[in-house]
Amino acid sequence: MAQMVFKVALAANGFTPNALAGSAFEILQDPSLVEIAVLADAAGVLTTISSGSDILAEERAVQIATINTLPKYPDDFVSDEADTSDRLKVALRDTSGVARTVLVEVRTEPL
Repeated sequence: MAQMVFKVALAANGFTPNALAGSAFEILQDPSLVEIAVLADAAGVLTTISSGSDILAEERAVQIATINTLPKYPDDFVSDEADTSDRLKVALRDTSGVARTVLVEVRTEPL
């Protein structure tokens, strides 16, 4: 199993089209079970999560948590079975007008 944790600095009223962009794990190399969790340091962050053509969450409010702790498994995660070459995407949008820190955890398990 591969596990990646990303901390994203999200500008006030900012938008990040894909927090995983440029990561070696953005494009899956094998059919995999994918589990993704997103936490923010305060309210006002929305996320859209997709795995290939599957939309797992659209403009969903992000769970608020202490940003130096990992998400609770399995409570904070969404999951999907994804194919080879599927792109994982975690878009983030701030609606609060204040800069935020967002933690994104991705777990993949080849099927």
